[in-house]
Amino acid sequence: MADLQGHKLGRKIRVGVLFGGRSSEHEVSLASGRAIMAHLDPERHETMPILVTPEGKWLLLPGPVSAPSEGREVFFPPTPGDALLVPADGGEPAGVDVFFPIIHGSHGEDGTLQGLFELAEAPFVGSGCLSSAASMDKAAAKAILRAAGLPLLPSITITGERWKAGREAVLEETEADIGYPLFVKPSSTGSSVGIHRVEAAAGLAEAVVDALSYDFKVLIEEEARGREFECAVLEDPEGGEPLATPLAEILPREGWYDYEAKYTPGKTEVVIPADLDEGVMSRMQAQARTAFAALGCSGLARVDFFYRESRGEIYINELNTLPGFTELSGYPKMIGEAGIDYPEMLERLIACAFARHARSQARLFRREG
Repeated sequence: MADLQGHKLGRKIRVGVLFGGRSSEHEVSLASGRAIMAHLDPERHETMPILVTPEGKWLLLPGPVSAPSEGREVFFPPTPGDALLVPADGGEPAGVDVFFPIIHGSHGEDGTLQGLFELAEAPFVGSGCLSSAASMDKAAAKAILRAAGLPLLPSITITGERWKAGREAVLEETEADIGYPLFVKPSSTGSSVGIHRVEAAAGLAEAVVDALSYDFKVLIEEEARGREFECAVLEDPEGGEPLATPLAEILPREGWYDYEAKYTPGKTEVVIPADLDEGVMSRMQAQARTAFAALGCSGLARVDFFYRESRGEIYINELNTLPGFTELSGYPKMIGEAGIDYPEMLERLIACAFARHARSQARLFRREG
C-alpha cells in the first residue's frame, strides 16, 4: 500500500490535493477536497492543499480550510523529473510525491490536468489523459461502451453548428427516433449541470439552446423510466480484478436526480446496499468492470445504471472518473459498504497512483533504451 512508498522515501508522503477549479462544479470540488484532506492519515501523509481558483490560479494553502487570501500562488512546470510547485514570488520550490486531483468538470477531469501530470511524469490519482477525456465526453464514452457490447439508451448527438444549420431536422429526428419525455445533456459536464428533462416538443429548443451554452455538443437521450443505481469501482494496486461494490439506489424525493437533488441534504434518499435481486446486481457489477476496462480507467470510477425492472433491462447511463468525495457522496459510501473505510480507500488510491507511475516509467525507459 501507499505506506510502503513512504517507507522507501524515509518520510511521510507529500500529497498535493488539488481542489476548486474553473468549472461550474467549483463548490462541489471544494467539498470533495476538504473531505479527502480530513481523512488522509497524518501519520503517513503530509497534506499539501492546492486551491485552483475560478480564474485558474494555483494557490498553495497553509491548511485545508485556509482562506484563498492566505494562499501562496505557485506554478507547476511540466518538466520531467521532480514534481515541484514553484512559488510565483521566487521562493523555495515545494516538492510533491503524488497529486490527488479532485477537480470536477472541465479543466479537471477532462484529461487536461491529467495530461499535464503525464507530461511531467508525476504520479497522480485517477485515470490518465485519454481515459479521462473519453469518459468526460458522454458522446465519445457511449461510442466506446457500445463498441464493448454494453447496453445504452437510444440517443442523438448534435453540435451547435448542426443545430444552427437545421434545427427543424433535429426536431424531426428526435420525434422519430427518441420520443418524449427525454433528456437533453451537455456532452461534457458533470453533476447534472445544464441537463434538462423535456416532456414535449415545445420545450426541446429551449433546452438545447441552454445545454449548448455549457458545451458545443449535446446529447438528446431517451428517458429511462426505471430505477437508478450506482456502482463504485476501485482498482487493485496489486493488479487483481477491480472491486465492484454493492450498489446504491438513488431515490430523489421529488422530480429527477438534478444538481439540487445531488447536493442538498434531504432532497434524495440513497439506499446502500440497494434492495435488488442478487442476479441483477451481479450483472451490473460485471458491466461496471467491463466499462472501467473499456474506457481504460485507472484507480477509481463510478458507473451509473438505469434498470427497467418490468422488462429486466439494464442500461449504463455514464461512467464518472472523478466522482464526488463529499460526506453526501455515494462513492465513498459504497466503498465503505464493501468493507473499506474512507482512509483505507485513500491509501489504496495513492498506492494505485504509484503503481501505475512505476509501470509508466518502466515503459518509458524501455523505449528510450
